[in-house]
Amino acid sequence: MKVSEVDAKTLAEYVRLDDPEEIELKELDRMKGSAVAMITAYTGLKAKELDEYEDITQALFVIVADMFDNRNLQTDNKAVINPAVKIILNLQIKQQKLLQVILQK
Repeated sequence: MKVSEVDAKTLAEYVRLDDPEEIELKELDRMKGSAVAMITAYTGLKAKELDEYEDITQALFVIVADMFDNRNLQTDNKAVINPAVKIILNLQIKQQKLLQVILQK
């Protein structure tokens, strides 16, 4: 299965939602978008290029499942940021710093 073929219903099955409500499907769709952005930022690939690598689809499933299972910003009632959120934010910081370096030249 290619990344572009993954839809909210497929993700609902993966996270074991038996009868997902519309709000849950919309949330899974948003999470897919975030996961794709995370994967492209991490790999440097463009979204269209992700379909060329079937193993990336499995990474997408795992990332979305983690996002769905850990929907809160903090986990375990501790002042610890959700790992998926931390990775997404760190990738954006690195991209912004790189862009600043490039623009300064």
